[in-house]
Amino acid sequence: MAQERREQPSIPSKEQAAERWAQRRLGRIGHERRVTAIATTLFDLMLELHDLEPAHRRLLRLASILHDVGRSVDDRRHPALGAEMIMEDATLPIASLSRRRLAYLTRYHRGAVPEAGYDGILQSGDGRKAMRKILALLRAADSLDNRNLTPPRIVIALKGRKLRVTCFIEEDTSKARRVLTRRKKFRLLEDLLDCKVEVEIKLAEAVQAV
Repeated sequence: MAQERREQPSIPSKEQAAERWAQRRLGRIGHERRVTAIATTLFDLMLELHDLEPAHRRLLRLASILHDVGRSVDDRRHPALGAEMIMEDATLPIASLSRRRLAYLTRYHRGAVPEAGYDGILQSGDGRKAMRKILALLRAADSLDNRNLTPPRIVIALKGRKLRVTCFIEEDTSKARRVLTRRKKFRLLEDLLDCKVEVEIKLAEAVQAV
C-alpha cells in the first residue's frame, strides 16, 4: 500500500489555534504544514506497527505545527527554546498534559533523544512510551521537508516492515540528496517500530519524460 502526502481538507479548532500561535512567531508556516501532512501519512500508513490511538494522531499533528517555533528566537537552539515557549506561553490554549507532551516533542525533534524518564519534561503517567513513538514519526517527517529546499513530491509505501519513501525533486543537488536521505532522523522510528526505512531520490523531470 502507498500514500502520497496530502493536506487535510478541514482543520480542527485546536490546530487552527496552534497555527495562529506559530504563525504569529514564525511568519510563514509552509514547512510546518508540509511536515504535518507527511507525519499524518506516516501515522496512518504505519498504524499496525505503532498501535497508537486517534488522540495520538491529533497530538502528532499539533507537534508538527509547533516543532520549529523556537526558530523565531534562535535557529541553533530552537528545539530547547521552542519547548520553553510552549511551556511558558499561556496564550497557547492547551491543557497542562498536552503542554508537557508538545514541549517534549519539540525539544527532541532534533538532536539526541534521552532514554524514557530522563527527558526532564514528561511526568509519570504522561505516556512516555507512546510519546517516543510519536517523536519518532515527527523526526522522520521533519527529515523529509526542509525550509531551505524546494519541497519535493513525496510518495510513501509500506510493505511488511519496510517503509519506502520516494522523493521527486525538481533540481538534483548534493544538498537535497544529503538532507532528504539523512539516516539519523529515521533511527528512532526503525528502532521503536522494528522497521527499515529506505529513501529514494528521483528527478521529477526525468520521471515526467518517460
